[in-house]
Amino acid sequence: MRQLTRIMIIDDELHDIGFMIQFFEERLPDCSFETFGSAEEGLARLHFSDARGDNPALPDDPDIIILDLTLGAMDGFEFLKRIRRDELTRQIPVIVISGDGSTLSVDKAYEAGANTMFRKPSSLEGYRAMIGAIVEYWQKTARHAAA
Repeated sequence: MRQLTRIMIIDDELHDIGFMIQFFEERLPDCSFETFGSAEEGLARLHFSDARGDNPALPDDPDIIILDLTLGAMDGFEFLKRIRRDELTRQIPVIVISGDGSTLSVDKAYEAGANTMFRKPSSLEGYRAMIGAIVEYWQKTARHAAA
């Protein structure tokens, strides 16, 4: 079974990034993280440009990308479209998080290439539950894929 060990988080809210890292580390202590405050920085990293995130670069592509939709100049929708058009990055699973849970946003995220979408939690327990669901789904999917 392939382990979930390399996680990229793209979110312009530092406290949200901190919560996600904290709860991923509770469940998966051997994880490595790359964090970016903008879609442009994350995209540049995936294309191996001279991007600098807030953490040391991962040695390989991430196992998953956690992507906020509401970012700066380039939003999460555009980021998704770009990585899905690129043969080198289209296979990376992307989990979208957003404060906007409207049907329009959900549909637009899936059309752009999201693998799944969560409403951005408003509490620490909400973050813990969301990260728990992501880890459990990954473990079930990886176990099934290995069989």
